[in-house]
Amino acid sequence: MRLLISEPALALASPLPAGVTPMVFRVGETPGPFDIAFLSRDLNMGGARDTPAPGFAGFVAASAAEPGLQWLHVNSAGVDRPQYKALMARGVRVSTSAGANALGVAQSAVGCVMMLSRGFLGWMDAQSKREWRPATMPFPPDLQGQTATVVGLGPVGNEVGRLLAAIGLKVHGLSRNARDVPPPGFLSAGRYADLAALLPGTDWLCLCCPISDITRNLASGPAIAALPKGAHIINVARGGVMDEAAALAALQSGHLRGAYVDVFELEPLPPQSPWWDAPNTLVSPHAAGPAAGNLARAADYFRRNLERYLAGEKLLNEV
Repeated sequence: MRLLISEPALALASPLPAGVTPMVFRVGETPGPFDIAFLSRDLNMGGARDTPAPGFAGFVAASAAEPGLQWLHVNSAGVDRPQYKALMARGVRVSTSAGANALGVAQSAVGCVMMLSRGFLGWMDAQSKREWRPATMPFPPDLQGQTATVVGLGPVGNEVGRLLAAIGLKVHGLSRNARDVPPPGFLSAGRYADLAALLPGTDWLCLCCPISDITRNLASGPAIAALPKGAHIINVARGGVMDEAAALAALQSGHLRGAYVDVFELEPLPPQSPWWDAPNTLVSPHAAGPAAGNLARAADYFRRNLERYLAGEKLLNEV
């Protein structure tokens, strides 16, 4: 069995099981026939969703052109790219490394909750201007006791909720299916359809879900309007889950007190985007997740799935 894999990923996934022959992918070279492939994060360094790096583009093109490809494992949690859908449509099995970057994403999201709650952006602005700005009344509301609604109860959402509960927030979760026993730290775990009932009491709307027909535009204009004045939005989901125009308007009007947005409908975010100047808003370049251990964790998912694949067992995180 021939495996298409990058050199850094091969180093992390080795030793390979007997019978698996690695074919090292190199940009600009046409690989020989292969049966399975591991698309690792190192191939898209410097790239974005809408402008992928040459390594990513070349690897995906090679996968699309390989008629014998049976299984593709990807480093990411989401597989909403059209290239993945095209492969699945022709019968290629696709699995993900969902959970490999969950801790980093959750820490970024909760770190920004604390920054927005405590007024860090004002302090940073004052520091950049060398201004001493003493605190004034009214002071920021206590974070403990506020309510967060976490949309998406995968590895990221579960960790976001756990950390927020540890700080003292009341946390409710939503996913495709309700759960009789909520994850640790959550008071409830309902369905996406329950969002409307929770919005009026939500101080922090945390979007952590994959993009799908159900979640697309879930944080719509009416949903954002239903949040109480002074609420915040945290978006580490996918561009398309939130109505960006409605969120911007709510920030500019003061209905939303602030936001952290890591994902956008168009990436990279163009210089002329109004998001760069949105009031009390933190913007990151789809970078909430990167952490030094992610590559090894994704390789571990691949290695475990490779052993399952060879044994004819069910794959982890298969789409």
